[in-house]
Amino acid sequence: MNKGNPIILLSLGLTSMLAAFHWHHNYTHAAPNTMATPTAISQTQAIVTAANTFLHALNVEQLAKVQFSFTAQKAATVARFKRSGENEVVPFAPEDYARVNTSSHQQHEGQPGPGNRPGGGPGGHPPQPGDKPGQGPGPGGPGKGMGPAEGFVGEQYGQAVWSNYPVSDVLRPGLQLGSLNASQRKAAMHLLEVMLSPKGYQKVLEIMGSDQVLFEGGTPFASGINRYTIGIFGQPNTSTPWMIQFGGHHLGLNVVIAGAHGSSTPTLTGAQPAIYTAHGKTVRVLAGENDKAFTLLDALNDTQRKQAILNYHVDDLVLGPASGGKTIVPEGLKASAMNAQQRTMLLDLIAEWTGIVNDAYSKARMEDIKAGLEETYFAWSGPTTHQPGKNGSSYYRIQGPKLVIEFSPQGVGGDPTMHVHTIYRDPTNEYGHAFTGQ
Repeated sequence: MNKGNPIILLSLGLTSMLAAFHWHHNYTHAAPNTMATPTAISQTQAIVTAANTFLHALNVEQLAKVQFSFTAQKAATVARFKRSGENEVVPFAPEDYARVNTSSHQQHEGQPGPGNRPGGGPGGHPPQPGDKPGQGPGPGGPGKGMGPAEGFVGEQYGQAVWSNYPVSDVLRPGLQLGSLNASQRKAAMHLLEVMLSPKGYQKVLEIMGSDQVLFEGGTPFASGINRYTIGIFGQPNTSTPWMIQFGGHHLGLNVVIAGAHGSSTPTLTGAQPAIYTAHGKTVRVLAGENDKAFTLLDALNDTQRKQAILNYHVDDLVLGPASGGKTIVPEGLKASAMNAQQRTMLLDLIAEWTGIVNDAYSKARMEDIKAGLEETYFAWSGPTTHQPGKNGSSYYRIQGPKLVIEFSPQGVGGDPTMHVHTIYRDPTNEYGHAFTGQ
């Protein structure tokens, strides 16, 4: 679960969540690639058709639970939930938010910010032998599953809510797959298949399959494929903005579509277990995200490695769900200090996230990233080797003018190589702001 780690963050206030980093002036005000292509227009039409087919398969009661209004906002907000009983979760009340805000202010008052020491983040410590990332309570939290004192945290944009927590801990608007009949479920999955690339769709299936393994082993929280939830915000069409959200435990897809443009940030992916067996075959979830990163690290020379490897320990996502308007001081190795082969490897690693969505949308996104590649950083925390065929236990971050990616193994469950969280953001175009007028 995303525990948050405020000691390595620079708070800019909630409304500045989507503000750009302090990059070179060529990128500070640059708009995303807005060139519409015939392929992208056709892709949007296919998604609209699939979305409307899904909606038409539902009854009136189901429609009321799956379709909501879409209102573009300047920033996302924090959504917190608490257990009112062992089997019921409710949104935080105003007094709950007041309590958490007061506690947080007292705890962090007087702590230094990231700029106080060069080349490293605040409050971190150098990696220590035996360090395991992500130590902390699981979905149930302390005390008979009543949850953490700060609540189960999600990120809310309009009526859409997503999180790394299971749906029993952070409530998602929409319909769970398990509530659909066979034809409705087929239509929902077809919509995902059209919206995503073949590789992205397979990645989603593998994440869901991982959670099914948890379900079959028994969990104190909602788990399994049937718990993943789909919501549609706005009316599917080929001109005005609307949004598809799909997710659950270890998955949050937020795709805003506006004409021929599609934005897929923020996206959260993760897995526990990261390796499992299905239909007699071994499935290794998010293998490319792990292996390509180690391959890039291995390709660096000693000088480059010293720049890339942080001198403090990072043990969780910094910009996970509802990171509260915080940003990160860029650090690590700049792509401008890489050779051509290394930069190609970096782009191939980035494509593990940008390529989740269909090729028509991801192509324009990659062009934006390439334009700012010289100002993109690669940072590493943790061991520099991993066992073949398994994920490592190392955190890494890729950060550019229009890009933040984090890969964070978790200690929850005892083995960080079997539990991972990742986040993918665009600080200049979260929730499609460039296409919605925000």
